[in-house]
Amino acid sequence: MQPIKALKLKIYQPSAHYRVPFSYQRRFTYPIPPFSTVKGLLCNLLGITDQNYGDFVEGLHIAVLGRYESLTKEYTWFRNLSKKSHIDRFHTVSNRIIDGTPQHIGGQMPVVVDVLNEVHLMFYVYHADKIWFEKIHSACLSPQNRTSVLHLGRAEDWIVFEEEPKNVELMPDFCLTLKYFTWLPEKEFLLLPSNQEIQSYETLFNRLNANLLRLPLHYEKLDGQRVFTDYLTVKLFEGGYLGEGCKFWYDSMDNLPIFLTRIKKNENSGKE
Repeated sequence: MQPIKALKLKIYQPSAHYRVPFSYQRRFTYPIPPFSTVKGLLCNLLGITDQNYGDFVEGLHIAVLGRYESLTKEYTWFRNLSKKSHIDRFHTVSNRIIDGTPQHIGGQMPVVVDVLNEVHLMFYVYHADKIWFEKIHSACLSPQNRTSVLHLGRAEDWIVFEEEPKNVELMPDFCLTLKYFTWLPEKEFLLLPSNQEIQSYETLFNRLNANLLRLPLHYEKLDGQRVFTDYLTVKLFEGGYLGEGCKFWYDSMDNLPIFLTRIKKNENSGKE
């Protein structure tokens, strides 16, 4: 089996929040960014404003690994500038006074936000189209067309490249342990060294003692809001013993199994 070439990104964040959807008054965070967040970073680097941009997602595969040192909780106020929220709080449109003191317009709600501290991430990016692969590599080295400050999660969660992005060769090999959080996708989305490994991976996936999640994958903008329309079933592996019997793509430099996950859903399978 021949090796494949992937782009390896090592990223550091002093703090980060990767919001779990449908968490509101208590904003929970994933321990590592979901694929949609990493895809958003790549779009930012490339200057792409639409995450579903044509053949960019066709053939795109991403692996996410990471760890953090601690988790803290931020207590803050979230503002709501809707007319209804303002009336619910002040009782009339024109009033802004509570207890004799002028207040911020609209409604407000106390919110707890989970924040990860000292976050270290590794992304592996593979693209079946060599032209797109080189475009991504070039954009990582010199993001001249970026659409905003480079961040992951919230807009204020800036990133730092710990080392220059580089191409690495991934070889098929066995690996029994992993010391990072990572996403293990359902078999239909995983790029394996050969079809012979599919059954072995399915066995590993089913018996692995890990949380089963539905990660957001693609969104559409409806009435100015992001609405996720596609999801991906994964298990969140928290590190430790993986098991035997399956060959993965393997980074020999860092002794890591790499779970390259297809970002575009299979339109013909009926699956997300």
